[in-house]
Amino acid sequence: MENKMDEVKPYIVYLSSSAHSDWREPVKAKYLKDDHVIFVGPCENHGLSDAMGAPGDVKPGHKLRITQMLSKSDILFGYIPDDRYRSFNIMLETGIAHARKKRVLFVNEARSLDDEVECAQPYINQSFDSLSDGLDSLHQIITAPSENRGAGSEPNQFTQPINHLEHRIFLSGSPSSAWTDRVQAQYQNDKSVTILAESGMQDLAAADILFACRTDSGGRLFNLVLAVGYANALGKQILFVNQGDHYSHAYDYVKPFADGYFTTLDEGLRYLDYAVGIEDRL
Repeated sequence: MENKMDEVKPYIVYLSSSAHSDWREPVKAKYLKDDHVIFVGPCENHGLSDAMGAPGDVKPGHKLRITQMLSKSDILFGYIPDDRYRSFNIMLETGIAHARKKRVLFVNEARSLDDEVECAQPYINQSFDSLSDGLDSLHQIITAPSENRGAGSEPNQFTQPINHLEHRIFLSGSPSSAWTDRVQAQYQNDKSVTILAESGMQDLAAADILFACRTDSGGRLFNLVLAVGYANALGKQILFVNQGDHYSHAYDYVKPFADGYFTTLDEGLRYLDYAVGIEDRL
């Protein structure tokens, strides 16, 4: 029997660029049947992206989506095709990726921006002047024999990915099973989502997102507040649904520590879908 520890895991590649270009689709199509790579990224539907929270908007969709997808990625592939758009998102995502020790491949085809993007060089592992050169290098990485992966010894050197794409969601909140059953049902057919329901501190530490829900005004949910404090200190993303007394001063202590605050379970699940890249329900 094949040892699962010997399986070659796919690279998870975050495609960072303007939402106004369709260059990603041919790249995804080329590797459609290739199990060496999974492509993720920000929302490419401009209307949906704005509806869920455009940059500068108080709605949290933009931050939730890029933070979650970058946390799961092994490589960030950034591309500036021209100077028509500010491309701030690419710089933001490059900074996050570098801090999280992801490998960063960066393509700038906007010659007018050569001087301005020079500041990004310390954050980048490889830079290119053309998309074709960048994609050739990406292809070499994701098709290299597994024994050659992560062979370098430089600081911030890319290492072999250790997990398939999986979003681990920890649930904490009101004791009623109705809301946890609803969340479980929402994701029962989504193989990339694993739900962990009040399963202990170790599972929360291993989770990506804390989904905390208060369904009514009864009881003191110390479990929820503890989980929020612990998750915040560990740098987890936190979505807090308060369907109870929305004006409770006690829960006002919790709200500033949440990355997204919602007053209905439906809205909380909508943003959770968006964060993990499930757009067909939105």
